[in-house]
Amino acid sequence: MGSTHEDDLRAGLLLAAGYRALESELGDGPFGWESAVTAVGNGTETDEDEARWIVTCLDALQVFDHEGAQLRLEPILRQCMALRD
Repeated sequence: MGSTHEDDLRAGLLLAAGYRALESELGDGPFGWESAVTAVGNGTETDEDEARWIVTCLDALQVFDHEGAQLRLEPILRQCMALRD
């Protein structure tokens, strides 16, 4: 059973909301994985499992620069997102 257009749309909206939550709460500084999950959960009003899924998907989409155990929002993407506001 494949995903529906509505499922894809919901996933995209969750990922966008998760990114905005990270940017709003954590900005451009370094942060840990658990801080990212907490920020996404708080900013999107999702439970921990869904917040963890969002952060995992954002990581797979290379939204983060990895600095050892720390993450940082990828700076060029942050600049592009700022142009949308």
